[in-house]
Amino acid sequence: MMKGTLILAKKEIKDTFSSPLIYVLGGIFSLLVGFLFFNYLLVSKEFTQQSFLQAVFFPIFGNINYIFIFFAPLITMRLFAEEKKLSTIELLLTSQLSHLQIILGKFIAASVTVLALLGLTILFPILLAISGYSEWYMVFSSYLGTYMTILCFLAVGLFASSLTKNQIIAAILSFSFLLGMMFLPLSGSVLNNYMVAQIFQYLSVTFHTEGFLLGSIKSYDFIFMFSFIGFFLYLTHLSLESRKW
Repeated sequence: MMKGTLILAKKEIKDTFSSPLIYVLGGIFSLLVGFLFFNYLLVSKEFTQQSFLQAVFFPIFGNINYIFIFFAPLITMRLFAEEKKLSTIELLLTSQLSHLQIILGKFIAASVTVLALLGLTILFPILLAISGYSEWYMVFSSYLGTYMTILCFLAVGLFASSLTKNQIIAAILSFSFLLGMMFLPLSGSVLNNYMVAQIFQYLSVTFHTEGFLLGSIKSYDFIFMFSFIGFFLYLTHLSLESRKW
């Protein structure tokens, strides 16, 4: 099973890095994150480890999550929509690969793409090491939480791409859902019902990222994120199955 999945993932990765879009996104991402990092350093008055975390480190990773609300739909919009537009989706679905292999192959390819983009921030840990920073568990947990959050975004984008053959519509659908999800805690805080507000907050992916940024890796955050990813991959499977109806 994994052999077929990895072959498809390798093909998708090759197609992604053959497109100018990924290099445009990489350039924009580097520019935005570099600009934010530089400005947060200027704002920070003193450079103790605690003040650095509060004034520079946490805001950087928080902003990376917001950036990928825009980037994740652009990365995933072509995965199924392009197959439908080029009428190659039927060949793919009738191949020896199962629907699960196809979905996982494309999801793995998108995950590797995101990993490559996050790799552009490797300068930050290098600068931290040069400056004598020692709380590396915070760096690890922040990267892990950010990556898991973006994987959730990719799962939504993959599902949106399976619904249409128009890449722009797929990107808009994905972005709209992710943006709505970001506003869930805000919507809950407006309500007078405390329990509903807590439920809305819990359903927001970014709520579960906060613990990682604080260096606190909790099992329920992992369970939520893996469940979120699995749920949208299952919806993608149902979307592909619906072509048989």
